[in-house]
Amino acid sequence: MTSRDLLVIPVLLGAPGVALADPPTTPVASSEPGTQPPAEPPEQVPAPAPAPPPVHHDAADTAGAPLPGDESGLTAGGDGGDSIPRIIARDLLAIPKYALEGALLPARGMAYAYDKYQLETRFYNLFYNESQTFGIVPTAAYQTGIGVLAGVQATETDLAGDHEHASLAAAYGGAYHESISGSINTGQRLGRVKIGVGANFDRRPGDAFYGIGNGELGGVPPSPIDPRSDTSGYLTYYRYQEERLDAHVDVRAVSALHVIGRGDVASLKYGDSDTGVPIGDVYDTNDLVGFNSGVEHADAELELKWDTRGRGDLWEPGTRGEGTLVSVRGARVHRLDGGDDFWHYGVEFQHLIHIAEGPRVLMLRVMGEGVTGTRDDVPFSELPYLGGDLLRGYVFERFRDRVSGLASVEYMWDVSRYIDTYLFVDVGRVFPGLDELTIDQPRVGYGLGFVLRGTSDFLVEGSIASTIDGGLILTASFNPVFDQRTRWR
Repeated sequence: MTSRDLLVIPVLLGAPGVALADPPTTPVASSEPGTQPPAEPPEQVPAPAPAPPPVHHDAADTAGAPLPGDESGLTAGGDGGDSIPRIIARDLLAIPKYALEGALLPARGMAYAYDKYQLETRFYNLFYNESQTFGIVPTAAYQTGIGVLAGVQATETDLAGDHEHASLAAAYGGAYHESISGSINTGQRLGRVKIGVGANFDRRPGDAFYGIGNGELGGVPPSPIDPRSDTSGYLTYYRYQEERLDAHVDVRAVSALHVIGRGDVASLKYGDSDTGVPIGDVYDTNDLVGFNSGVEHADAELELKWDTRGRGDLWEPGTRGEGTLVSVRGARVHRLDGGDDFWHYGVEFQHLIHIAEGPRVLMLRVMGEGVTGTRDDVPFSELPYLGGDLLRGYVFERFRDRVSGLASVEYMWDVSRYIDTYLFVDVGRVFPGLDELTIDQPRVGYGLGFVLRGTSDFLVEGSIASTIDGGLILTASFNPVFDQRTRWR
């Protein structure tokens, strides 16, 4: 028995601690005489590749190449840091950067709270029905020069099952400061035709009046002046009251073309204010058309409107991200109080450019408005105006005259899915007539704002604005108290 047989016996007997190993893969030398395992062929090692010949560069080959550290094209300073021009430019740009970031801190904080505490869901659960077609919500608004107005608004967006819309709002801002409005329309029930009626009552205790024209602001004159001929600006206040009934028919003729007919009957009343300098202390109110007697008139208006504004992307919030608006309108104003009739006309162009997702939108706007009557014919509060919602940065109705013009550039971007911020510049002025249009003495306003949106419309909006003439205007609105009825003011 050989030694190999002695090693195999314990394995066959199942000796503990002994395991059968895998058969060897390397041939084992045989103990039998005269037998040898076949020799393996030697391993083939590839020959090394020949080294490339050395490359030598002379001065001509490297002429014009950037130095180490300057590959980006921006030359570093001698100490390896940024150059002096780059440091100056960066520091200068840091000023508007940090100013913008600071101004946006409230919006960013609101975005954080909005997402963290699910404020939109809580808002709709609290104030709306399950389908979100009916709601009773609190409202509030503030603007420098107007004050605070707060109230409640009830809205129904599907009154009879075909998107008929109805709303009723009431707000209060102190003595002689009230607003009540209501409206209803047929929605989609009549297909391409929408019919609506509405009414409003507005009373404000201290509207500012700066005279008629584009004049600079001055002090109090020694005696009452005629605003029809003296275009100097003097800050005074008056009491305003408006009662109005209106109706409209909106026909979508083809595609985005709308033909809109409107009619309204209005009663306007004025008086001296208890705020600041009363209007009668500076201006001869006998020269302000309608001030002492009040105004009653009926309007009939026709508007042609092409409107392709809509979402720039299906998945973006908001309703307007691209498209164009072109509007031309004219209204005949018939004085029911014996005054002279006149025409009121207007044009507007808007174009929204969808730059990128988010959305990132650039809005361009040009508009003009005018009346055919003279300053002796048209009630002073019915003259076209700029300031407040038009020509932002100036107080409400800062400038009035027979013709107004406005151009605006606005850039909007998103902070979060439901919060948009925007920068704007408005340029405009008023004129005594179309034959006196000029680019001299423009009024310029600029500012920053934000909009907090709900599922389909905005919930909170705020802005801060100033002008080349100085001043600061703050605005804030929580679920608007009433529509900006700029057409009627």
